[in-house]
Amino acid sequence: MSEAMDQVKQATSSVYDAVGSIGSAGAAEARLKMEEGKVRAREYGDQAENFVRERPLVTVGVAFAAGWLVSRLMKSSR
Repeated sequence: MSEAMDQVKQATSSVYDAVGSIGSAGAAEARLKMEEGKVRAREYGDQAENFVRERPLVTVGVAFAAGWLVSRLMKSSR
């Protein structure tokens, strides 16, 4: 009986180790994806900033149209 319990404990320990290593690999992959997302966000931010600098009137027009549309939607929901 004691020998069987030892084998169960060893098997359980092996399972915990395997799950832990899978979790570590998943965490490393999640960190990598997060860093890639940060890089993309910076790139998109830079692109948006360049667009605003190159076309300020278009940016103001789009902002005005979006504000007007939101105000209309809010008025119609009342």
